[in-house]
This record gives sequence, structure tokens and C-alpha cells, in this order.
Amino acid sequence: MAGSAGAGLRSRLAFWRAPSDSGPPLPAGTRIGTWDGSLAVVDQRATVRPLGDGHGTGWQVEWWIGADDRWYQPAVEAAVRQVRPGTAPVLETRMRVSGGDIVATTWAAQADGSTGPAVVVELANETPVPVAVAVIVRATAGGRIRRVAVDGRRLMVDGAPAVVVDRDPGRFALVDAAGDLWDEVTGGRAVDRAPDPVRCRIGAAAGALVVPLTHRTALRFAVPAGDLVDNPSAVLPAAERVVAGWSSRLEVAATVDVPEGENAHRALVDLVLAEPSAAVAVELARWGFEEEAARCLQAGWPGSGADRLRAVATLWDLTRDPTLFTRPLVGAPLAEGLDGIIRAGGDDPDARRALASLAGLFEALGDPTAAADAASLSETPVMVEDSPVRDDPPRVSAGPADDLRMLADRLVRRTSDGLDLLVDVPDAWLGQPIEVHGLATAVGRLGFAVRWHGERPALLWELEPHPDSGGDTGPVVLRAPGLDNAFSSTEATGEALLAAPAGRVPPPTGNLPEGGSFS
Repeated sequence: MAGSAGAGLRSRLAFWRAPSDSGPPLPAGTRIGTWDGSLAVVDQRATVRPLGDGHGTGWQVEWWIGADDRWYQPAVEAAVRQVRPGTAPVLETRMRVSGGDIVATTWAAQADGSTGPAVVVELANETPVPVAVAVIVRATAGGRIRRVAVDGRRLMVDGAPAVVVDRDPGRFALVDAAGDLWDEVTGGRAVDRAPDPVRCRIGAAAGALVVPLTHRTALRFAVPAGDLVDNPSAVLPAAERVVAGWSSRLEVAATVDVPEGENAHRALVDLVLAEPSAAVAVELARWGFEEEAARCLQAGWPGSGADRLRAVATLWDLTRDPTLFTRPLVGAPLAEGLDGIIRAGGDDPDARRALASLAGLFEALGDPTAAADAASLSETPVMVEDSPVRDDPPRVSAGPADDLRMLADRLVRRTSDGLDLLVDVPDAWLGQPIEVHGLATAVGRLGFAVRWHGERPALLWELEPHPDSGGDTGPVVLRAPGLDNAFSSTEATGEALLAAPAGRVPPPTGNLPEGGSFS
């Protein structure tokens, strides 16, 4: 922590208002990006809207298909379907054309070399006929393009590459406010040589690169975040490599295997790509991505200073790792910004609770005066929760952070003396195996599993306590009120055959025969 921390935390609890966010609203759709963050939002019609500095750039990339009968535009066609086949942020969009499908697979990747990341769209022609593909760049609603130009395989928007195709275009079309790009392309007025740049003072310029695509072949185009000049097919990895890369990253995350198909890892991917916020930082820390949580707290995002302070306290509460605050992640270490975060947090009871929970961090950072000041705030009533950033659990999801928080609320909650496991067990979970590994809590990293002996659940658990868990605060008490109110244990590792849930009979499953092993 900065050297002024010991001067007295109370004197720095001044009110601070975060700057308002005056940027345009983010578009709806699926965020596509790399581990370093989102690059674009892709809607259900496969339109790519780059995010630029976190908001829409003011333009979008589409593709139109010219078949033997007519031109097809995904934005208005009825026969368009989109799926996300797996956990990774990879989308597959199909449009019916002339007795077959045009399949658009969309993902993001880091280009080889120093050209930066890009969104990649691969269009596969599964129809029985050759088609023409028009790759389109035009302004979004409320956006502007004042200059559009062709540079070889690139379509440039206001001096920057907006799209790069993997082969030489056959035709080109550029228009200003007086022209209609759809009419130019579908009316056969696209030209076979690169036209001069087009300027439009009111920002209504648009352009298209038209590429032939034969039967059973594919083409790729990229929407780059940097100055991509190379062939996208040569320097950007295939979707399969991207899927493998995300799977490798997720190996360190907490895992949850519960009935009803909750996909925690897909939500975690969406969380990594979500707009930074206090809630996002908390769930990243809870589910095993501590460094990403710290980087999120360093990022510039709108919201109250109190939210950021509580999220910092929660990061410490869930990890007890001072190195997260001292090593540089994005610029200066998070510890160097603690003074500002504290000042921004205000002087309400929630801020005092958050500061009190940071006493151990200040001690670990070598500032005993700040630690003593923070500890003196502990007369503020302590929240009996698993993080200082919590309030009533949301009942309706507003994004991946809420999805993961609601799932965590079902699995474990903090109590005054320990943890309650499986507070809320839906009927559909009875008789079904449940398994959790590596979930961060305020008392340590938790794993547990439930197996069934007929109507009776067998609970196995393992808690890796924080170094300062227990001691003067007493042992950590584990309970499972959603299964057996009579059960409790202070053992860090163990197994127990619980009583059958009162008044609730699980369906026969046969997944663990009578007398079988708990493991």
C-alpha cells in the first residue's frame, strides 16, 4: 500500500463520485473475444459489431449471399439459425440458400506476429451451387463512416482496416449517402477494379468486397483490432485451436457438476469477456480466476467507488493472497491504487465493513498502522455472508456474473461460524450426483460431492483453509441444511452418510448401490 496509508484510514473516507459513462450503449448479442478481452458483439444474424474501446465503433460487418435465384441477407431471412456448440465463444450461424446451407462460424483469435487480435468469420458453402459472397461494412444505427476505401484485400473505414478477406475480391462497391449499397451489389453494378475512396460528410459511407465461393468450399474474413495486412487464413488460428485454448485456460477454474445442465464453464467464459464491474471481479475470484479479477479491478469502468472498494475487499476475502495486490498486472500493481479506491469508497457502514476486512492485507503489505486502523473499524456489525460485496441474491439473471452467483448461492453460503453446503437443493437434484471442486470461499477453497445410498445422501468434502482461518475465530463448521439439518463437522476433510432428506424422497437412480464406496 502507498506510504500514506498509515496516516489514518478514517481521514480518507471521503465521498467520491465515479465519472459518468457517456458512451453509446453496447449492442445486444454474444461477446466474442480472446482471453485478453472482448473484441466484438455478434448478433443472432451473424452481424459483427466491433467494440473498439469497449463500446461500439459505429460500424458493423455483415455478409450477403448471391445464389442462382436471388440475393440473401441474413438480417431479414427467415431461415437463419444460430448455435454455440460448446463452452468456447465460437458461434455457428446457418442460412438456408438454394437447397443447402451457408454456414458462418465466428470466433476470435490472436494473429501470429504483432498484428494483434481479430474476429474471424469462416463461410462454408454447403449448397449444391456456387455463390457470390459480399462482405459488407456499413454504419450502425447512430454510427458514422465518413470515408471508405479499398486497399487490396482490405476494406478501410476512416483510415483503419475494417475487414480483410483471404483472397482477391472479384468485385467492389463503395457508396456515400446518395447511393444504396444493396442496390449496387444486387443490381450487378459492383465494379471489377478497386474504386477510388468515397467520402461522406454525414457519415453514411459504406462498402462491399464481393468474392466468388464455389460449392463445398469456404472462405475466411477477419475483422481486426489492429493493422492486419496478412492473409487471415495464414495468420489466424482455426476455430478448433481456439476451442482447445479456452479448454486449457479453464483447467484451473472451479468445476461444478450438478443436474439440470448448469454450464458453469460457459458462464465463466462469458464472464471473462463481460464488461468489467464489481460483480464480474467477485465471480472471477470465486471461480478460480484471481489474476483476472485483479485486472478487472484495475480496469476503467463506470460505477460507484463503494462497489470497487467492496470488490477489492472480496478479492482479499476469497484469496488471502497479497501477491495479487503487489505484482503488476495491468500497469502498476493494484496495491498502489488502494488509496484512491479507499477514498472513493465513501464512509457508509458497507465501506467500513469492507475496510475492516482488509486489515490482514495491510498487515501483509507491511503497513501495521493501516492494519490497526482497519481493524478498529470491526465494531461495525459483520455481514454473515461470504463476501462484503453481496446483498440479497438476484432472482433473475442479468448476465454471467448473476448466473454464477446464483449457482454459488445454491452450493455454499457463509455462516457466522463456517459454511452451509447445499442450502437450496431442488427436487430435481435429489438422487442425482453432485460434485464441486475448487470454489473459493471466505474460509478457504472448497470441494465436495454427494452420492446416494438409496434415499440417503453420502457427503464427501475437502476444505483447504486460508492460513488465518480458525485460530482465535474457532474452527470452521460445515453444515448441509438442504439435506440433513442434524449434520455438522469441523473436520477439513471427511465423509458422512446423512439422513434421508425430511419429507423428500429421491427417485431411484442406482448410481451407487447399497454398501458401495463414497469415493
